[in-house]
Amino acid sequence: MHKISVYQLFAITFIFQLGTTIVFGFGGAAGRDAWIGELVSCCLGVFVILIYIALMRMNPGLTLVQWFPAQFGRKIGTPLAFLYPLMSLYIVGRIIADIRDMVSTTVLANTPLIIIAGVFAIIIAYCVYGGVEILSRLGEMFLPIVLFLVFIEVILLFSSSVLHINNVLPIFEKGWEPVWKVVYPPGITQSFGETLVLAMFWPETKSPNKVMKITILATLLSGILITIFDMLAILVFGDMFSGFLYPLYTLLSLISIGNFIENLQMFGVLYLLMTALLKSVVHMLAAVSGIQQLTNMKSYRVLVVPACAIALFLGMTMSQNIAEHIYHHHFEILVPYVWMPLLLVLPVILLIVTWLRQLKKK
Repeated sequence: MHKISVYQLFAITFIFQLGTTIVFGFGGAAGRDAWIGELVSCCLGVFVILIYIALMRMNPGLTLVQWFPAQFGRKIGTPLAFLYPLMSLYIVGRIIADIRDMVSTTVLANTPLIIIAGVFAIIIAYCVYGGVEILSRLGEMFLPIVLFLVFIEVILLFSSSVLHINNVLPIFEKGWEPVWKVVYPPGITQSFGETLVLAMFWPETKSPNKVMKITILATLLSGILITIFDMLAILVFGDMFSGFLYPLYTLLSLISIGNFIENLQMFGVLYLLMTALLKSVVHMLAAVSGIQQLTNMKSYRVLVVPACAIALFLGMTMSQNIAEHIYHHHFEILVPYVWMPLLLVLPVILLIVTWLRQLKKK
């Protein structure tokens, strides 16, 4: 059985947390203070992840979906645990919709949406069929590519004379309230709370004792990278940053050096395809593995095709356009009714119950 190495765990966690945020940007509602919102979200996100690590240590050798039956009993715990595979399936559907909209509006304008979404779903199914080994190799392959692209982009932006320090000022022009609105709950849950899904794979690491150190390090670095991207977008666009659907993609279109190096938007599409694919594979593998563990099936592989078909259906039907997809489904449905209860409320309740049960045993 394949075990995830320390480097692979770092790569998976780092790219998973970047996700689609690397193209959509973070905290547009906070305007030019969005970068502050990301830094605060990252710091609070670390505390949320420490709750997940505590649960892992209190339930040694068990995955996320096994924690609930172990602490609440099968009658209560199993239905609660089933919510997590369902959440992961829904999120894969959202990512497919992200790919459908982004690719169709940027590079493949005349390609039928079902073709774009369908090919992406097939690639997800292929990777998930390979299991944890393929996931690990995706992570270690994508990490240097993403970091190299980021390095090149930052250098080219600084060389293009498009950054204006006055665009960041004044800081806290509208006070603390707009910043806090992007921090809680969407900022804490978006990249950092979702890390709970990786608890499906923590027992399969070569060094379980290093999970906390690696996860916190990856969280801090992904938070810093998203902050840098937000800062660059604000230095270029100022308050207009909040009006772009794809601010970090638009940023790449402004790179121009000597009328020779320009139109580098393909970098943005590459970012999205790599980070979205890895995030989709994590969620889909977590979903089918979770269902397998809860139903005592011999293998999760029989679930891969039906699960990917459901995710594809969701991705094609959940929204009519990108604005509805982001503003209505994300902020009005996903954050308050899916992420808040599953990524914050239930883990805290589970932590309290687990702690009380262990106290009682002693």
